[in-house]
Amino acid sequence: MPHYGNEAIAPYFFLIIFGAALIAVGYVLLPFLGDMVIALVAVLLLSRHYERLLRALGNRPVLASGLTVAVLMVVVAIPVSLVGSALLADIRHAAVTWGGPEAYVTINDWTSENGRVARALTAFAQRTGLPISPEAVQDAVVEVARSLSQGLYKRANAFVAGVLQFGLHGIITLFSIFYLLMQGEKLRTYLFRLSPLAGDEDQLFLNKLGEVGRAILVGNGIGSSLQGLVAGLAWAVVGLPSPVLWGLVMAVAAFLPLVGVAAVVVPATFYLWFAGRHAVAVAFFIFCMGQSFLFEYGLKPRLMGSSMRMNSLLVFLSLLGGILGFGAPGILYGPLIMTLFLALAQLYETRYQQRIARRLEVSAPADRSGPTSAAGI
Repeated sequence: MPHYGNEAIAPYFFLIIFGAALIAVGYVLLPFLGDMVIALVAVLLLSRHYERLLRALGNRPVLASGLTVAVLMVVVAIPVSLVGSALLADIRHAAVTWGGPEAYVTINDWTSENGRVARALTAFAQRTGLPISPEAVQDAVVEVARSLSQGLYKRANAFVAGVLQFGLHGIITLFSIFYLLMQGEKLRTYLFRLSPLAGDEDQLFLNKLGEVGRAILVGNGIGSSLQGLVAGLAWAVVGLPSPVLWGLVMAVAAFLPLVGVAAVVVPATFYLWFAGRHAVAVAFFIFCMGQSFLFEYGLKPRLMGSSMRMNSLLVFLSLLGGILGFGAPGILYGPLIMTLFLALAQLYETRYQQRIARRLEVSAPADRSGPTSAAGI
């Protein structure tokens, strides 16, 4: 009869307590999960530069880590501040423009009986025989403009309210980078010692994390930002409103393969076309899509190198699913989760599939019943 003393149940009791503690720690750190992931990826990307700086400063980790964080603050904070202030101004201008009385004057000019859209729809209705009413179009456009103005006002207020929260998360991220640069090697050794996996398998996951971070932040980040910048400049040149706002939207859209800046460029082209600026519309479309093609298939593959060589559909779904599930940090989380899954699938195929199959064969109970006789049927 088995003996259930303290020594026998101690491991199970410990696992229960340890699991509860992990859940509690995860709950406490959950609001800062994104900050720590971004900090970890940043440390993986900056580790070589930090090591060179550490040697140049005579092996002073505090000074080397502090200088690295200070340079990172200057490199990141200045562009973010400039873009943020310009974006806020654009959002407020767009809210006033689309919500003010001049917007309804423009809408009436476009959709009235002699407006551009009304004339185009009347000609289209005459050719096709469809019952299209300019009054219905005008009512629909006015309602869309009203909803758009209300949404822009809400976005502007949310943007202002989120500045402090963004600053708090930025400070936490910088502090995390500072300590991870100094203690990163000790932390890695400690986690590898706790992990039951082989050392090269733990290192594989760490390498995959660095590859995804490099591909997203360096390759996709620089390429998409340049696409948004160039397309935003073209947006301003042709006289479209809020170039900073829509340039940022195009930069975010450029992260998504199979979609890209076309999600914004195509509607803007139709806007220019219906405004009677046909040559400008064609030139704007050709320029924006041409530069997007060059960045997407010329610059991005060079910056990303061999990292994240995933199927385009998987990249698209992981990015879109990450954004829908986690918000803006999902741009990093989605591909990271997908890449780690593919790494696990690779390890299963190369190392664990046959081992698990052999274990199952050994543990499977032998069939001792023997062949069933005819009399027992």
